[in-house]
Amino acid sequence: MAVISVTTLTVAPGNWDQFIEENKKSKAILERNGAKNVRYLAEVAGSMPSGIVILTYEADDMGSLGKIMDAAFADPEILAMMQSGATTSWTGSILGEIPLA
Repeated sequence: MAVISVTTLTVAPGNWDQFIEENKKSKAILERNGAKNVRYLAEVAGSMPSGIVILTYEADDMGSLGKIMDAAFADPEILAMMQSGATTSWTGSILGEIPLA
């Protein structure tokens, strides 16, 4: 069953350009480690506070997701990005697909 990682990131005020540059690298790192359909999403209409970006990516199953996450959290570039100050907070969830057919 496919699983999706969803991370909500709050971009620090004045750090949009830094955030974009860092996350170009993080997207490549995630993809290199097996993440599929890596997307960064920003709301264009609605009620979400400004500065919120949603990162999503897919894995075939929980084992594959675990390998992607282990590799990402062991990567020195990802760890440096998490501490750089471009984001003020982040939260994550793992969602499982509900088969309807």
